[in-house]
Amino acid sequence: MKQHETRLTVRFNEVDSYNVVWHGHYLGYFEVGRLDLCGRFGMSPGNLGVLGLFAPVVDMRCRLRASARYGDELLLETSVVPTEKAMLIFSFRLYRLPDMHLLAEGETSHVLLNLENKMLYEVPPELASRIAKMTAYLDAE
Repeated sequence: MKQHETRLTVRFNEVDSYNVVWHGHYLGYFEVGRLDLCGRFGMSPGNLGVLGLFAPVVDMRCRLRASARYGDELLLETSVVPTEKAMLIFSFRLYRLPDMHLLAEGETSHVLLNLENKMLYEVPPELASRIAKMTAYLDAE
């Protein structure tokens, strides 16, 4: 499965006094990649709201491998982890360019809720169609 690529540049406000990216920003980078990928398939938070849904994060994991610094160019790879449940799981790998040194990897899990905060146990057909298109995009060589 291929990954969706998003490029980022470390901004000054993301580093600490040692010029190293503060650890909490890595989850923010993951969010940028997730929204970039989902937005291409009509699955942004606004689009989900129109469908009467939202997908809050219920689990997240981030393993830091090396530090990013101010001005670093980054490449974030985002993919979808297949699941039979009514949820979305995204996988992330963040690299420093140009050497492709792995900086962080992680995953976020999102349950599907309707606008009354009731958990869904089946993916609605319109969303299932969008997920299928996203999966086909990631499965393409």
